[in-house]
This record gives sequence, structure tokens and C-alpha cells, in this order.
Amino acid sequence: MEHYLELVEAVAFSHPKNCMEENEDAVLPAVITKNAIFIALADGVGGSDGGSTASNVAISTVRREILDNPDCNLKEFFHKVSSNINIEAEKQTNMKNMATTLVICKITSGKVEIANVGDSRAYVIEGKSAKKLTTDHTKKQELIDSGIFKSSELKGHHSGSLLTNSLRANKKFKIDVDTYESNSCSIVLVSDGVYQSFDGTRIVGNSGADNLLQLCSNLKKRVLNNGPHDDFSLVAVRFKSG
Repeated sequence: MEHYLELVEAVAFSHPKNCMEENEDAVLPAVITKNAIFIALADGVGGSDGGSTASNVAISTVRREILDNPDCNLKEFFHKVSSNINIEAEKQTNMKNMATTLVICKITSGKVEIANVGDSRAYVIEGKSAKKLTTDHTKKQELIDSGIFKSSELKGHHSGSLLTNSLRANKKFKIDVDTYESNSCSIVLVSDGVYQSFDGTRIVGNSGADNLLQLCSNLKKRVLNNGPHDDFSLVAVRFKSG
């Protein structure tokens, strides 16, 4: 039996927190290969020289690797990104600490693979429910996982912005890889500049996964209404397969 995979809808945006500063986020809108759909998002680490360079190196590397070797294991994409960040850091001594987060989604017939380093997130939207597919690599998450604090007790705490894992020049990193099985859903990748505006509240309003553009538009409006505290980016797809 022949399987099929269809991209139904795709949405992406990426903006700096204000027009006077450089956007350190970068996104990869949907790339369609013979057997898969890919999206990715990177958030250059603020406060480290070369954050925007690191995120752009990450996304350009992923795009090139997808086109050159779409069947490549997602972990191999991360190692290639790390290698290219190291090369770029060697070229520019003022960027020796450059770093970025990176989350990549690969969709094949009936299966969604998510690979993640850092605190950019992936959500799956089915109907009007949203489920977070990634775990934040932050000090806050470590404190929650240890049982010392509940998530509600650390809402707004500064530990949420302290990364414990990233793609940093000449540093080791840990990759989380998860698989989600579905024949029809929406996948949404967001930087922290987006999810900080709705953390702890429902992502999906009256528009569910069947209207991805409206859902993403509502998220963007919420960021703008709250006043952006960071660069804010999103890339999303709705697909069906069988």
C-alpha cells in the first residue's frame, strides 16, 4: 500500500523585540522533500556575541543538509550545525562564545520526529488541545524535575531564561529526540519570545488545528498586546497522511 503525505497549511514569522535591535531568531519554513516535511527554528543566545550569526548558521546548515541528504538522522544535523558554528567562531574572535538553541521537526507518513537543544519549543495541536513535545533545557526545568519546586511556584522566575544546554562554540551539547505518531495534526515551533506571552494559559482558542493561520495570528497578537520582551518567532505546519 502506497503512503501519502500532504502539507495542508504552513505559517512562519520572525521579528525582533523592537525595530532598533537585531533579530537573533531564525526560522526555516516548510521544506518538502520526496518523503518528508521539515521545519526548524533557532534562537541565538542573547548576551553572547554572535547570537544572530549562530542562529543563522544553524538554519542555513539545516536547510542545506535537508536538500543534500533528506534521509539523514536528525542528530547528524545538529552535529553538522555544531561543526559550522565552531568554524564560524574561529573566523571571528569576537564571537568565540556564540551560541543558539535549535529545534527541528521532521514529518513523515504517520510520524513526527522532534529533535531539540535549548529552550525553543515544539507543540502538537490536535483539535483544540495543545501538547508540548519538548523539554526546556533551563535551570528552571532542572529545579522542577528535581522536585524542589512546582512549575507554578517558578512562574516568571529568572531561572527560566538560564540555559543549561545550547549549541555553543566548542562546547558539548545534549540532543533530545522524541517521536509523536499522528496522521493529521499541526506542529508549531516557537521561540521563548512567543511562549513567554502565553505560558500557563491555553494556546488554542476558538480556532483549532483546522485553522492554523488564525491560531498563529492569535499568538502573534498576544505577544504584541503584551509587549515583546524578546525576539519572537514561530514556524508551523498542518499536515495529513495515510
